[in-house]
Amino acid sequence: MGSVGWVNVCSFLGHRRSFGGSVPCKRTTNVRMGLEGVMPLNVLGFASNVAILLEAQRLIGRLVKPVSEKYVDRVDEQVLQAAGIELRREYIQSEKYKIRTVFAGNPADPPLVLIHGHSMSSTFFYRNFADLVDMGYYVIGMDLLGWGRSERPMYTGRTVEDSILFYLDSFDAWRKNLRLEKFSIISHSIGAYLAYEFARTHPGAVDRLMLITPAAIERKLALYRGIYFTLTPQMVGRRFGLLGYLLFELKFPGEGPYTQNGLKDLTWQLNCRPTPSGDIAIKNLIEFESWNKPVVKRPLLDRLERLDIPVHIVAADMDTLIPAPVVKRLYEALKETGTNCTYDVAVNSDHCPFLEVPDQFQRITAQYFQRK
Repeated sequence: MGSVGWVNVCSFLGHRRSFGGSVPCKRTTNVRMGLEGVMPLNVLGFASNVAILLEAQRLIGRLVKPVSEKYVDRVDEQVLQAAGIELRREYIQSEKYKIRTVFAGNPADPPLVLIHGHSMSSTFFYRNFADLVDMGYYVIGMDLLGWGRSERPMYTGRTVEDSILFYLDSFDAWRKNLRLEKFSIISHSIGAYLAYEFARTHPGAVDRLMLITPAAIERKLALYRGIYFTLTPQMVGRRFGLLGYLLFELKFPGEGPYTQNGLKDLTWQLNCRPTPSGDIAIKNLIEFESWNKPVVKRPLLDRLERLDIPVHIVAADMDTLIPAPVVKRLYEALKETGTNCTYDVAVNSDHCPFLEVPDQFQRITAQYFQRK
């Protein structure tokens, strides 16, 4: 603070000022010392008030929009009842953790596993179960470890490899417990990334692979996506209570398939479940090279190799998260490896064509999976 500033402080404290200037203030040094002590106290006081405010609104948020396991079960069942087919829900052991699994169709038919994307669960495929069973498959939807209704162990890994193995090891133990020696996969977004990694590292286990709007294709990542994966929606929902719910209401689609049959409510409930797990594991796949330059640490384009199975890649023409041209680059690069690869684009659809345009998605899928 300059001399004029300190004069004003002295004047404020009742010390005399002359007409032509300021009379030296004998207590100036004391004032400086006093302010140096007061400033940290003010900062601490402000911080404590903010913390109290956040905690209070979090508790209020829990009253306004409570999260409980029983309520999540009810909403999950409400969504699945709209599938139009008999479904069986069960928790399957995967080493020491339980994986929520949804079954549809005849166990004697060839198995087809559904793997969901970020912030979702197998329930998000509720509009596809009946169509896939009609194609002649025993359909098995699984909630990835740390997501959906599966268990959420505290994630303690630090590297990209830790994150990928967190999912793949539990998936492998789960499928072995179900005695799935050979099966097909339909996967979405980050689930598609993991499905490709599984097929690449477990030759002979996968019969046919579909990647729907796969995530983490290239190293480049938009800033807002980097922030999304760092300050995750799950973190906001768990810690910010009422404010988190208001943000959810602001950003979540206000109409269409995302709000039907209780799916919106289920999305909120699933993402507020305690224990940071799946979202923290995915967070490790991202790093910031500078404050405004997030990148994917191990993108698919850096890991491609020839697969001895048919691979079907589906983009969406209105996808703002994984634009269709980026998905097409993956298709072209995978085809160059000698993999039997095909490509389709869902029309008038954003990131989840299986949910947004299920009839069109059924026609695309039937080209490659139809058995009857």
